[in-house]
Amino acid sequence: MWEDPREIHEVIVHFAGPAPAPDKVRLEYWGSHWPEQHLPKDREPGGADVGWMELGNWYQGGWRVADTDAVSEGRSLKLTFRPVNQNEFPKVQNYAAKFRYTLKLRVASHQALPKIEKFEAFTDSLLENRRFRMAWKTAPANAAQVEVFNGTIAQIESGNSKEQIYKLQTTTNSDPNTFDRTLVTVRNGKDVFTFKVDDLAAGALFLPQFNVAVTAPDDRRKFSQIATAKKAQGAKTLYDRVGEMPEQTWSNAWTGLPRKKSDIDIPLGLDGGRQRFGLSGNGAIWLGYNARYLRARRGRDTPRLDLEPTDEVWLYFGLPARPVFRTLEERSLPICETTWETNGLRITETAFATELEAAKAEGPIPAADAFAVFLARFVITNLTQAPQTFSLPLDYRVKDGKKLRMDAQGSVWLGDNLRAQFIYEPQIADSANSGAPSKKLSLAPGEAKSVVLKFPYLVLTEPSEHDALYRLDFDKEFQAVRTYWHRRLDESSKLITPEPMLNEFYRAHAGHLLINCECEPGSERRFARVGSFNYGVYGNESCMMVVDLDRRGYHKEAQECLDAWLHYQSTVALPGDFASKDGVLYGAGGYEAGGYNQHHGWILWCIAEHYRFTRDEAWLRQAASGIVAGADWLIRETKRTSNGHELEKGLLPAGSLEDIGDWWPWLSTSCYSWRGLDSAAWALEQMHHPEAGRIRAEASLYHSNLLANFRKASERSPVVRLRDGTAIPQIPSQVHRRGRSFGWICQTLEGPMHLLITGALDPRCKEATNILKDYEDNLYLSNQYGYTVDNFEERWFGRGGMSMQACLLLDVEPYLYRDDVKHALRALFNAEAVSYFPDVRMNTEHAAPYFDDWRGDHYKSSDEANACGWLRQLFVREDGDTLLIGQAIPRYWLKPGQMCGLERAATYYGPMNISYIAGANRITAKLDAPQRNPPKTIRLRFRTPEARPLLSVTVNGKKWKRFSGDWVELPGNVKSAEVVGAF
Repeated sequence: MWEDPREIHEVIVHFAGPAPAPDKVRLEYWGSHWPEQHLPKDREPGGADVGWMELGNWYQGGWRVADTDAVSEGRSLKLTFRPVNQNEFPKVQNYAAKFRYTLKLRVASHQALPKIEKFEAFTDSLLENRRFRMAWKTAPANAAQVEVFNGTIAQIESGNSKEQIYKLQTTTNSDPNTFDRTLVTVRNGKDVFTFKVDDLAAGALFLPQFNVAVTAPDDRRKFSQIATAKKAQGAKTLYDRVGEMPEQTWSNAWTGLPRKKSDIDIPLGLDGGRQRFGLSGNGAIWLGYNARYLRARRGRDTPRLDLEPTDEVWLYFGLPARPVFRTLEERSLPICETTWETNGLRITETAFATELEAAKAEGPIPAADAFAVFLARFVITNLTQAPQTFSLPLDYRVKDGKKLRMDAQGSVWLGDNLRAQFIYEPQIADSANSGAPSKKLSLAPGEAKSVVLKFPYLVLTEPSEHDALYRLDFDKEFQAVRTYWHRRLDESSKLITPEPMLNEFYRAHAGHLLINCECEPGSERRFARVGSFNYGVYGNESCMMVVDLDRRGYHKEAQECLDAWLHYQSTVALPGDFASKDGVLYGAGGYEAGGYNQHHGWILWCIAEHYRFTRDEAWLRQAASGIVAGADWLIRETKRTSNGHELEKGLLPAGSLEDIGDWWPWLSTSCYSWRGLDSAAWALEQMHHPEAGRIRAEASLYHSNLLANFRKASERSPVVRLRDGTAIPQIPSQVHRRGRSFGWICQTLEGPMHLLITGALDPRCKEATNILKDYEDNLYLSNQYGYTVDNFEERWFGRGGMSMQACLLLDVEPYLYRDDVKHALRALFNAEAVSYFPDVRMNTEHAAPYFDDWRGDHYKSSDEANACGWLRQLFVREDGDTLLIGQAIPRYWLKPGQMCGLERAATYYGPMNISYIAGANRITAKLDAPQRNPPKTIRLRFRTPEARPLLSVTVNGKKWKRFSGDWVELPGNVKSAEVVGAF
């Protein structure tokens, strides 16, 4: 059994007695995704789609009988492989592999076999004698110990206390993706590092962190000479270069990225509603892609789904593929206005979702299963000097090809049931169209006419429902829906910046959250769905939404989402090597999705986070039993690894990752499991719960195991080069991987950055700096793990600092923890710019496979929530008992005449407001500080335009001496304060 898959070309089994006849023995290999998924042998795979590649694991899959040729020779049996697509996988084309890619092998027979003395498995790698040299800055106190993986040390050929040359036998292979590479581990006291012998072909490995350089044997330079040469080259890491660059601005980030090649679809739905419409750039309407969720939790809408020929329905109107203009009402409400121009005609559509029983502007949230209607008005204007005709055909597309018919009154029927209604303004006579849903409009030069479409999500069967649809008046519904959403979005915190795009996005996202946080029929619970159509409740990403609800002040909606997880706790198991589901926080009444093992830890954390924002002790006490049960599940499962593999001890057992089904002890899972356990202990401590001390001790133990095990895994992983010529240790994405994983998901999205995001590592420590430098230099901008960039020197700044799912990885936050403001702003602005569609004020999930593409489910409210959270943290961030105000406001937002701030912001300490008004040589900050449970200290920052230090400060008109640099320290109970900083 191997920790990484091997490409086996030949197997020789040595028996204690005569080898059995070949036809009596089966060679079996462990298989899962291969050969349908396979790595190329001539190149390193790259691009977005490689991210979802799975290489297999020890738990999932099964034993397969290999199609082999076998020969007995005395006491040995030699087996080679026939092409895998000859008999085993005949459907796999153009892949006649005469090997098997596997993690485990065994021989089996229907009869007893002689005792096996030796089992040899051969890859296509060859053996080669090589040499390497180590040059130390200072002689080790004791001779360094050297170990080899995939090779052997033959001898120390020569050397002294500061220099040694080793001779060893290594593997060689032209396949860039083989796991056969020879790795050398060097132990010098407490210092341990590993390097890949093949890496020496690119020159010396300079490791100042370990006071050593590893070179080819003919490179006889001393450590000091190599250090001098590296310094003379003047190369720098991208991390260091960002610190030297001017701050990134939103306008530079936006203009530095290509615009998207096509228009994104916008979802339209009710607040908390289950029925949503998709509106495409070509005017097409689609629905039904979330039908499985409506079936999972039955409501009064569920039986109606069966009256449609298929769940997925598309309506086309024959409009141009791309609009000339598209926007939202008030630049933020879920009311979409789209304009097309064709053949001298301008068609403008205003579209939104309303209730069949009419919207209630000042009313409560609609029922979860309230019948929704897509309501649109098309205004057609003749721009020419000649008469024109226009028709708006309703092209109804379902799998079985059923057709709609329209009567003379504009009612559109599916069989005997009402499916839609057209209203022509002014009314026109029916044209001879054999019942097809289309009528022709005649337009004089400059004339405009309109058509109203009412399209319910569900087929309407009852006369009372028909009447309700007929009663819907477009103008009344438009006013009611606009008023409703204006009111609801005004309940959110408000971002004020000099950048309209960012302000509009921040406001619009509140509506995306309320639409995607879907109410459950018959209860007061919500399901935080991370996508409007295909995606359900993915615990980790749903928590990103829930915490943003809390940050905005939507505490009731946040609690309703958390209550759903607590209600359905223990109902659904996570996919992994687990003993039970008792206590698991994952189930969501059939809406749960993904099976990511980190879901559980995220939800535990989010429960505690909600209490930080609300201090609702009554609710916390109600949740306490669920918190304890969730913590105990983690504790029980980690005890099961205490006697297992050395690298797994004390961690959650192997399970699946985000979008990756391979079961391993993944780093990100362990990070969020620890954070969840730590947060559970904190929450219980707040109410003096009797289990708090026990769970606190277990959280501390998990934290120790997490760091110890992944540090050991790091010691086994080869160092990586940085752009400044140094080499540093790396931390792998799972404990058994010796180095990089394949694809951007495993390596970049789910890599060691999570140690910093969760606070498992001190964000200012050397390990943290190494992680950030590795991400910037080797992952974000790379063929295998991120985006490729042509004209690198010109574009690295504006196209780096983000993953291929730019707003999902919370990489801005570690920079804020370190007060690396320049890095945080670049990461934030670049990530938002590559994701954003300014016409409809929403983000794509993935700008993939390249910057000008988009894909995924939308609204992708989890990723949007992260971006909005980062915008909030520019102004307000909690740091222990301290509230930070204005930590990372871009300097250009504080130039004379500018104003920026955040209104109605919820914090751990209560609601607050902050505004900055910039003048010549002074900035005024107006603060309404939180008063519910004030912080110990408030630190307020003035990031002056030219980074000039403060010369004097006044608070409420009085001189204030407690300031240093650009920070002003205020008491936590300051209440309201006008702080003026002069510079």
